Amino acid sequence: MTQRGLDLERVTQAMGEFGLVEQVRQNRIRVASTRERVRDAIVRAKDRLGCDHVIQIACVDTGKVLELHYHLTGAHRTVVTIRAELPRDDSRIASVHDLLPPAGIYERQMHDLMGIRFEGHPDLRRIILNEDWPESEYPLRKDWKMDPTKFYGGVRKEAT
Repeated sequence: MTQRGLDLERVTQAMGEFGLVEQVRQNRIRVASTRERVRDAIVRAKDRLGCDHVIQIACVDTGKVLELHYHLTGAHRTVVTIRAELPRDDSRIASVHDLLPPAGIYERQMHDLMGIRFEGHPDLRRIILNEDWPESEYPLRKDWKMDPTKFYGGVRKEAT
């Protein structure tokens, strides 16, 4: 680790076994992983790279797969992103809330809006959508379309 952050060589040595490691920007390095190895990759990033803080967990719907991006950092201020693809029809992955407790909130958001099932998460209750939002409808997926015959929460408008 240098004064300014982690370098590509150090991250590659620590994380290379999980998949392709690439420099995205000066202070951003991305590691490709699989859903089966994300927890191991996060443990490794914490132990060997000092990535003890989750900035965000983001999800990208490519239309073919759902990509999860775990953005981690530490005192070095370099952002290490661990990326994993999930099949759209089997979007489950192990929760990391116990490794990085703030991740629990992001997992609830991704479950609510994208339908990702974080196995082992203790509380995947709705956090953004209304409690009466229809089950199995995820508004941030590219293929989602509002069904005019369903109620999506909020205030019901009376027919006039």
